[in-house]
Amino acid sequence: MFGSASPTPYDLRFAIGRIPVRVHPLFWLFSALLGWSGPNLQKTLLWVLCVFLSVLIHELGHAWTAQSFGLRPQIVLHAFGGYAAYHLTGRQSTWQRILILIAGPAAGFALLGLATLGLFAVTALRQSSATTSVPPQLITMLVHLCYINLWWGVLNLLPIYPLDGGQIAREVLRWWSPWRGLNWSLWLSLVCGGLLAFYFFRQNQHFTGLMFASMAFESLQSLQNDR
Repeated sequence: MFGSASPTPYDLRFAIGRIPVRVHPLFWLFSALLGWSGPNLQKTLLWVLCVFLSVLIHELGHAWTAQSFGLRPQIVLHAFGGYAAYHLTGRQSTWQRILILIAGPAAGFALLGLATLGLFAVTALRQSSATTSVPPQLITMLVHLCYINLWWGVLNLLPIYPLDGGQIAREVLRWWSPWRGLNWSLWLSLVCGGLLAFYFFRQNQHFTGLMFASMAFESLQSLQNDR
């Protein structure tokens, strides 16, 4: 979702089909910090596993769609999420690029749906039979998956660059106005990011406020460079 991450000797590397995946060590650290449960190491590990699955599925949505349009994507998971990297060849239309961007949140919402169905199934199973034992770890993971994929998907669709929603807004506005669309998308990103940063600072959620403030500042810098 944010920036890029240089390779390190400590990266976890594997492949899903023809898509290489690299996991930066800071991904594990930041995920653990976001879900830290004090001395309960098991809860923290379950949270990290759910973050890993959720971000990976999100990026696979991007990557599989990009692959279907003849691109060669690779996935990188790092401190603040991840990204699917690919080089556009110029043969992709605006709508194909938009579909690639939408596919990430769509994959996350699909996982949200599966996790929600799983929760309903587990609840029904527990109510129908007093003798049926459902591992509490399974329930914890399903709850985490619902929470992460709901908010991760909503966050990514905000029209703030470099979120997926910001990139979608940029593609749509550049299609609408090739000369001024980029400028409009940057102003939209700046205003939305600034307002959300102000809101979260007022709510004393300083980490989230700083995140949106940094995205708003990045849009401001891009506007200045564009001028």
